[in-house]
Amino acid sequence: MHIERVPGIALSPSGAVAAYLGDWARVAPAYEYDWRRQESFERRAAYLTGGGYAGDRAAVAAALERYNRALGADEASLENARLLGRPETLAAVTGQQAGILTGPAYSIYKAMTTIRLARQQSQRLGVPVVPVFWIAGEDHDWHEVSWVMVPAGNETRRLALSERFDGERRSVALAPMPASVSDLIDEFAQLMPDTEFKEEVIAHLREAAVGGPALDPEATGGAPSLADWFGRLMAWVFRGTGLVFLNSSDPALRRIEAPFFARALQQQAEVEAACAAGVDRWERELGFACTVEQTPNSLNLFIYIDGERLPLLGEGDRVWVRGRPDLSWSRSELVDLALRSPERFSTNVVLRPVVQSYLLPDLFYVGGPGEISYFGLLRDVYRAMGRQMPVVVPREGFTLVEPPIARILQKHELTLDDAFHRLDDLRQELLEREDRLGIAQAFASFRQDFERRHAELAALVLQLDPGLGQVVEENRRQIEHQINRLEEKAKQQHRKNCETALRQFDRLKANLTPNGLQERAFSILPYLVKYGPDLVRRLVDEVPLEEGWSHRAIYL
Repeated sequence: MHIERVPGIALSPSGAVAAYLGDWARVAPAYEYDWRRQESFERRAAYLTGGGYAGDRAAVAAALERYNRALGADEASLENARLLGRPETLAAVTGQQAGILTGPAYSIYKAMTTIRLARQQSQRLGVPVVPVFWIAGEDHDWHEVSWVMVPAGNETRRLALSERFDGERRSVALAPMPASVSDLIDEFAQLMPDTEFKEEVIAHLREAAVGGPALDPEATGGAPSLADWFGRLMAWVFRGTGLVFLNSSDPALRRIEAPFFARALQQQAEVEAACAAGVDRWERELGFACTVEQTPNSLNLFIYIDGERLPLLGEGDRVWVRGRPDLSWSRSELVDLALRSPERFSTNVVLRPVVQSYLLPDLFYVGGPGEISYFGLLRDVYRAMGRQMPVVVPREGFTLVEPPIARILQKHELTLDDAFHRLDDLRQELLEREDRLGIAQAFASFRQDFERRHAELAALVLQLDPGLGQVVEENRRQIEHQINRLEEKAKQQHRKNCETALRQFDRLKANLTPNGLQERAFSILPYLVKYGPDLVRRLVDEVPLEEGWSHRAIYL
């Protein structure tokens, strides 16, 4: 397995993320820990074991063991879930929404980063560090999670659930699996080449989709949810790595979070002020654009009513559902409800990272560019809720290079820099290089001769009758049109003669940079079909963990 850095690739075009990776002094006021320094992990560990974390370890460990068992996780994951009940154990956390076919590959790379960094820090700190994947089961952005791209030869194909989700506000963990999942699996199977691994991968896709509910049978009518399918697939993909899965909609975890919800309801003013301070620092002091929309009077909480996840607002003693003033409570009534029925509440983007630190002894969080920016707004929110922000580590970036793609690169003597940044220009250069007849030059020369000779002819005609100027000009335009048409026909034939090479360039683009980086478009599952269900475990074990950040190509 050959690994190579790809030059010129950024985690994000955001100036804030660029500064986070390479100009720490500029962003330091917004975060608690410098992710590049081992001292940060040591200080964070000392904070957590010295009283900074006071969660119910036994209850969390029991809930996670139960949930991972329901997902069919292996013994390595179950043992790690139990480990979280021990007082010295720390957690390494990442997370993502529950996408179809495990979503874009960067979800996989977030988990890979977390597992490998957890192993490193466990060795360096001398304590167990358990990798945890936080499945955002409460999320209700169905449009974002209902589709994914897969490579298909020289093209990319979009696979999507056929249901319409306009206005859908049910959480993905609490709604029955969409019926079109079966059709989507069929379509995926048809697109995949026949390999020795295909049958096993497709069979597991189907089995994971029809298993019973992993969380709340009553909420889904006894059917599995999209989050269940995602969790089972992820547990299968990461078997043997010790990755523990957490579903944010787990009623057992909600019960542990009840005091957190009550505090958020009681300390709305403090949280609002802290959030405003973070935004002000981010925009005015550091000069970055804010990535969180602030809603006046927001409690940064949702409440579930008739299965829908609805945002809460509050002012004074009154709390109500945004856009539904008929659904209102006194603040004390809602605090009481949160303590009695915490499963009816969930956090928004502002409090989600904070509740993570309430539940888990989180040494660090591995995030993508958007999450890095979110965390930069929340240092004071953590403090207002009696917590402290963990070390925030950027996820690794990868592009998988298959053997046929590597052969095309080698055949055309292309570097990764060429393939990622200059492919269109090099495609045009190839056409020009293969043009042994000099088509472009021949037509350019002919045009020069034509313009000169036509001008001479026009002068002669106009001497005969100056009123023929319009006819002369129309004649010139018609002849130019025919010349252009003939040139285009010649170029089309030339491209046809170069078709094999051009198809290879198209294949490079479709596989390496499909509408952007591969990791943001493709699911990992097509690569499991081709290279085996244990591919991700092999990547976890064989790809070295780098200091700093770079985007790397992995030659399979």
